[in-house]
Amino acid sequence: MTERDPSSNASTRAEAAWASLVSRCLVRTRDDQLAVRDGPRRSAPLAALWPFGQVLAASAAVVPLGLPNSASVVAPLLLALERYRSEHGYGPFPGDRTRYFDDNAWIALDLLQLASVTKDRSFVQAAAELFGFLKEGEGENGGVYWVEGELSRNTCATAPTAQVALRLFDATGDAEYLDFAQRQMAFLDRELRDARGLYLDHLRADGSVEPTVWSYNQGTPIGAAVLLAKLTEDRAWLGQAIETALAADDFFRQGDGWWRQPPVFNAIFFRNLLALLAVAPDAQLLDVLDGYMDRVWSQARQRRTGLFVGGGIGSYDGRPTIDHAGLTQVFAFRAWPRERWSEIC
Repeated sequence: MTERDPSSNASTRAEAAWASLVSRCLVRTRDDQLAVRDGPRRSAPLAALWPFGQVLAASAAVVPLGLPNSASVVAPLLLALERYRSEHGYGPFPGDRTRYFDDNAWIALDLLQLASVTKDRSFVQAAAELFGFLKEGEGENGGVYWVEGELSRNTCATAPTAQVALRLFDATGDAEYLDFAQRQMAFLDRELRDARGLYLDHLRADGSVEPTVWSYNQGTPIGAAVLLAKLTEDRAWLGQAIETALAADDFFRQGDGWWRQPPVFNAIFFRNLLALLAVAPDAQLLDVLDGYMDRVWSQARQRRTGLFVGGGIGSYDGRPTIDHAGLTQVFAFRAWPRERWSEIC
């Protein structure tokens, strides 16, 4: 009897998850344009930018697998993205001009992932233009604000924006991107990383800290640290990334924490974890991912729709699109060859 190959299993599951996402959460509008729906019902509203971006991320994840409707859906999604355009960034809804820096960082990362999988340099240029907006969110001495008009500096905005800057530095060699990213990581380590090696939610305008620990806020600093190790040849960053990954596993194992986290948060953690494991293999941490995937498939998948909404799994907002899109990414990235995991973050 041969041992099950988790990557082969993930490929089959990724195909099924992607098919459910396309059939249940994408829709054609009256003008025959593609749109992302915030749930499987015909009456579901169009999705906000944050879930839309996770669907775009899922498309980038499945393209290398050659799945049906993978490459062909990218261009229509990018056209649909323009509905959210607000000057040189994107608003949370079409016509909404108050922009969130974290939303825009996720979109920039999607564009850079598309550049990686398609080898189309125009995506790098688009991400660089979007970074022009992102850097406007930098506070004094580092840290990126969550949203225009508010002064909280959040891990969920700061770390992914650092990742954007590092990937742009890798693509262009412009040292300003590296300097920016290093300032953001210094801010996070100084203000929001605790003694366990975990990153807390945000620094308020009054200098106090919101201490909630979310899984995605561990993943993006891990990914940024992996990129810094690669780009600066300073392996201390890898040690820090490993410390955070192990601390996160210790924390979320308690009280069934992994299962109770919003799946989209876990997806962001696990895709960055794979980038870490590409350069620092750890069987224990890979088993955490594989065990979570197995449980998602066996307990959370709804037979009728194929969406991952059952078994008491966590939810971001009670609407399945964003979490299903995140889990589609996890299955797809796990199916990538190990030698390509370093391209993920």
